[in-house]
Amino acid sequence: MMPTEKTSPFIININKPKGITSYDVIRLWKPRLKKLGKVGHFGTLDPFASGVLMLGVAGAQRLNEYIHECFPKTYLAKGILGQETETGDLTAEISQVDESEYLKNTISNFEKSFIENQLKEKFLGDYLQSPHKYSATKHEGKALHQWAREGVEIKKEQVLRHIHSIEVVKYEFPDLWIRVVASSGTYIRTLFSECANHLGTIGVLEDLIREKVGGCTLDNSISEPNWSDEDFQSLAMDTVLDFSSLIMAPKEAGLYQNGVRLNSDRALEISPGTLDAKYFWVRSEDKTILGLAEIINDQIVSKANF
Repeated sequence: MMPTEKTSPFIININKPKGITSYDVIRLWKPRLKKLGKVGHFGTLDPFASGVLMLGVAGAQRLNEYIHECFPKTYLAKGILGQETETGDLTAEISQVDESEYLKNTISNFEKSFIENQLKEKFLGDYLQSPHKYSATKHEGKALHQWAREGVEIKKEQVLRHIHSIEVVKYEFPDLWIRVVASSGTYIRTLFSECANHLGTIGVLEDLIREKVGGCTLDNSISEPNWSDEDFQSLAMDTVLDFSSLIMAPKEAGLYQNGVRLNSDRALEISPGTLDAKYFWVRSEDKTILGLAEIINDQIVSKANF
């Protein structure tokens, strides 16, 4: 149900359609959420992509880094082997075509299982990746795609990512569908291009769907035809991030809210959550969330207060 004006911070799971930016989604939702507080999103989806886009409202947007840290993201990607563009997707003209006999006579006959084994062997686990030059990664305060469109190519150092799983869903040459579970910040356009390179050709991403981030999936997302409904399903931030909780007596709760660092033994109890993480919700005796904290050197250190 839609929260009331005196609501706690919450999250909405949106199914972003193709053809609009992630900020467009915020712009479309802001009018109905403005009385509830500020709105932000967790993780940009390119305009050509669709799927799970989480909105944080009334303070929940401050949890952005914890969403990224705690949850890998699941994507279904469809790409084309033997073609390449400057952007890595079909928002740009084809710039290169592989006309080799190896592509036509060998790669075209690869079995789906063979491709999957090759990709697993190469990419599973820790994975170093450079941000795509047409990406939202910043350089001197400006996104790389802005530099690229001005004719300046910025090469960023490789960043360690993690591929939890990779599956070949379907292969109908030259079309290849892969499902990837990857750590936050992984560029699937770049990954698909590198998958194609590993198979011995080039590749371009045609379609991308983000299927899952934590407990937010396509099945429990709100699709565009329902955006105008008077009521919508919202998610409490501790439902999405089910950290363990530190329960505080009134005196300690007041001290915590005033910025005082307390020893962890000042908590009345620790209520376990399901996420194996270093963070804790700090709660009053009536279980109201006061903030998010980390225990460092046996002290409760605030990360965000609400």
